[in-house]
Amino acid sequence: MPEMMLGSGIRYTEIHDPKFRSCLLNILFYVHRSRQTAPIHALLPDLLTASSAAYPSAAEMTLALESLYAAEFCGKLSLCGDDAALDLTASWMRDDLALSGESVTDAMLSLVTDALLHPNAADNGFRDPEFRICKQNLLDDIDCTRNDKRIYTLRSASALAYIGEPAAIPPTGLRSDAEAVTPEDAFRLWQEILRTSQIEIVCVLPKPNPQIAEKLRECFAALPRTPETFCFHAPSPMKQQPAFEKELLPVGQTKLAVTYKYDNIPREVLLMLCSILGWNSDALLFTELREKRGLCYYCCLEWSSGKHSVIIDSGTDSADLNALRIGIDAQIEAIRNGRFSDKMMQKAILRYACRAAAASDSPYDLAAEEISRLQHDDPRSAAELTAAMQTVTREQIADAAKQLRLDSVFVLLAEREEAAFDAE
Repeated sequence: MPEMMLGSGIRYTEIHDPKFRSCLLNILFYVHRSRQTAPIHALLPDLLTASSAAYPSAAEMTLALESLYAAEFCGKLSLCGDDAALDLTASWMRDDLALSGESVTDAMLSLVTDALLHPNAADNGFRDPEFRICKQNLLDDIDCTRNDKRIYTLRSASALAYIGEPAAIPPTGLRSDAEAVTPEDAFRLWQEILRTSQIEIVCVLPKPNPQIAEKLRECFAALPRTPETFCFHAPSPMKQQPAFEKELLPVGQTKLAVTYKYDNIPREVLLMLCSILGWNSDALLFTELREKRGLCYYCCLEWSSGKHSVIIDSGTDSADLNALRIGIDAQIEAIRNGRFSDKMMQKAILRYACRAAAASDSPYDLAAEEISRLQHDDPRSAAELTAAMQTVTREQIADAAKQLRLDSVFVLLAEREEAAFDAE
């Protein structure tokens, strides 16, 4: 796959697959996070894709996309260790399928680059009512997140595990900070991002099209660029003593989130460990704690490679809380002692191989796989990583489990079924 630099801190990768009937352009702007900038980072993907100077309302932008055979232009915020990415994606039909032979690609590139370089702004601020609508959407998202008690628990667990680190900041920022954001604040930060961010571009096409890279090179060449350095590998330091925190809320189900940290585990080994421990319905946490002992309603595992941490979260009854905590530790201890089957290892490899193969089924998945490879700074393809997993030994998995050390425990305790919880 061709890879080139389009300018200072701007990397472009083009992937070709003739079976696709559509094209995809994924542009990521990497940014450093702070409490003040976090809500603006969360706001910008929605704001930049909703309108532009050429299409100054959401209705006009929607009509423009519809006229390009229902093309799509959307954005989201993705966290990367202590940093984040403003992740903007455009998708459109390939040119040879256009009814009148017009270049959908040219029109889509113009729409996207105009939205980025000439947003819907005036007098150094984003225009209303689009800014006001996008800001209200962000505030609503923050409120909805608080009402989703699992997400609330996971974010509270991250805040406890990563105290003093940017990763402790919620993806949307705090509501009080979001309320204070002005159109001028957002526009000023966007101009700074255009100047200082590392820009990652991945384009998935049915066949090579050098005009796309040249068009993007030409557009970004007009920007004054002094890109900053970004590193997604930001291991969180282990606490001298595990931290414990609980919060009492009027909810019907108690939530538990336990964070473990580790020093250095090879990616292929960690994939095996997480699969055996908690990623699947036949993993140890699910089968032993939910199915056999009925200690929880669910038990899930999340891995943050950039922060060198694993978070296990569960929904349970407060009466089963301590037994569940002990049970989680027991499953990790089982792996440390090699008490897992060869069949579980084989299933872990097959699941990853299946997921890797499925990544080529759509332009979105293919781009996501490439971006993940670049963020992990791992030159191996999905097939090569699968082959590496096949060489992982039981001893390596056991040794990896021995690295998992308890860092913090967060409990969202159901108020109406409050029971004694001894964090010690």
